[in-house]
Amino acid sequence: MPNTGRFFVLAVDADKDPAGAIVQIHSMALRCEACGEVTCTEGTQIARLSGGTVLACAHCGATQAVANARLEECDHVMAVASPATATATVSAQPPPGRGRG
Repeated sequence: MPNTGRFFVLAVDADKDPAGAIVQIHSMALRCEACGEVTCTEGTQIARLSGGTVLACAHCGATQAVANARLEECDHVMAVASPATATATVSAQPPPGRGRG
């Protein structure tokens, strides 16, 4: 998943147009690079911009605006049904680069 600088995107559930461009993000799971915590957001909790999305950490308040095209760069974006699913997926193994001996 992409590292945006302030966040490591763990999972995204989004509608895409026929060309593969993100039209709307329904939910996402992010690991904050500032505090290391994972935030799962969905629906109206996600701040949308024209052609972009605001990534936000619910724990330390860090934010970053990212173009949706940046989130499209990885074809292996993991779709999640809900933040509860994302939490289960994220909790199953340590985030990349963290918690490994």
